[in-house]
Amino acid sequence: MDIITSLQFFKRDFILTIKKYREVIPFIKKNQLWNGFLDYSWVTKFLMIIGILVSLKFTGVFNDFFNQTSQQGISFNTLGNLVGNTIDEGYDLFKMSGFKYAILILSEVVIFHFARKTLEVLTGEKADATFNTFIQAQVRMFKVVLFAYVMETLTTILVGVGLSILGIGVVKPVFSFVIQCFFLGFVIIDNYNEIFHMSIKQSFKYTRQYTGVSIGIGIVVYVLMLLPVLGAFLAPLLAAVTATITMYELDKRDDSLEEVFVENAF
Repeated sequence: MDIITSLQFFKRDFILTIKKYREVIPFIKKNQLWNGFLDYSWVTKFLMIIGILVSLKFTGVFNDFFNQTSQQGISFNTLGNLVGNTIDEGYDLFKMSGFKYAILILSEVVIFHFARKTLEVLTGEKADATFNTFIQAQVRMFKVVLFAYVMETLTTILVGVGLSILGIGVVKPVFSFVIQCFFLGFVIIDNYNEIFHMSIKQSFKYTRQYTGVSIGIGIVVYVLMLLPVLGAFLAPLLAAVTATITMYELDKRDDSLEEVFVENAF
């Protein structure tokens, strides 16, 4: 595939992904994808862990707010400080190396449920969502996150060195952002690929064919995770549904899954 064709596919996939994001909330409401989510006795425990992990970071912010209001009373100034400090803490938290991947690991229960429920709606076939299947998915998520984190780090370093040699190191932050978004998107898309029994290596190779989807998913995940507390839940949920819908549509259009099955057969 030549560069022009690759760019055309990238543009097609990226635009499709962003459009699908706009359709996700109505899709979730129409098909009531939340049904059965809280039926898993283990869901609450994972959500509590996420809540505790994220809320600890904001304890200092709320403590300062209550101290300030006890001395000065509630005013627009103190409320403004609360909002501003909360946003700053959320941004600093997300910038922490590896924290975004930690959130995805803890959010696997959300990704697992909504990806499979979405595929059930699209195919009309019951997806395997047993506890044992979830445990396998959770273990795989650890492996995928480790793979993505290492690959993101190495790729960022190599690209940075290359840009410096070319004398255009000023654009490093842009490339670093795009690389982060790609691997964030890959971690989400892998949940879809896993359903079709791809290995992590096959999943990564397959996802690279749809770089536009991966980057599109990753950008929205990145932005949503900047939202304090709520973003840690919304980002993986919306991404899981969007990735499943988008990849399923592209698979049908390109017959690309058939190539993977043929490859697995040999």
